[in-house]
Amino acid sequence: MRAALLLILLASHLPAQEGPTTPDISLYLQGRSVFEQQCSPCHGRTGRGDGEWAKDVPDQPRNFRSGTFKFRTTPPGFLPTAADLERTLRTGISGTMMPAFTQLSDHDLQSVLTYIRTFSPRWKDPANYHLPVPLPDLPDWFQDPASLQTHATQATPLFQAMCATCHGPSGKGDGPAAASLIDLWQHPVKPADFTKPHRKSGPRPQDLYRTIALGLDGTPMTAYHTLLPPETIWSLVAHIQSLSHP
Repeated sequence: MRAALLLILLASHLPAQEGPTTPDISLYLQGRSVFEQQCSPCHGRTGRGDGEWAKDVPDQPRNFRSGTFKFRTTPPGFLPTAADLERTLRTGISGTMMPAFTQLSDHDLQSVLTYIRTFSPRWKDPANYHLPVPLPDLPDWFQDPASLQTHATQATPLFQAMCATCHGPSGKGDGPAAASLIDLWQHPVKPADFTKPHRKSGPRPQDLYRTIALGLDGTPMTAYHTLLPPETIWSLVAHIQSLSHP
């Protein structure tokens, strides 16, 4: 009896895993209206990323029909959480045409997310959902310039071995493999230029950690959370940040 009660108490403190839901018709209709006004010029009326503003754009708008998303807290291959989608809409994607929808009401935000999640059949399959991967807190040594520089320097050999092929020895996105990279949709992919101060995944070190740890689905950027320990990934983050602050 005590064991059963303990399991119930523990389960009540675990985050609920998201899964398929039946769209609320009012949210769906409102979301369609918001999407057609705010999103379709880039993403297209049917969500294929083929809107009139998408022509000749270096970073092509997301094709929602594929159900594949770059910026997630879930493991590779799984759908993003609702919070992941909200983060992208609220903060935008730096260096691209994806703006930050800071003025969108919470109701309109939830409605357009409801609509977006009807484009791909992947949202109907429970097997495509997963709890977020727990990511560690920012280490204290990030607040100490000397320690930060030490970790950044220690990660230099690892960066040259694992990252320079695409991102280049100095992180300018000009590695020997950069010119031949393509994404899931057969679009050319330019590796991030780390000498620039802004990152597509977000401005915080935690955002860069998430990208290295979980990868970017649909792109050649793989996930390293099962290959590298957290401290090593944090050191890589420090090194990458140092490239834009020589």
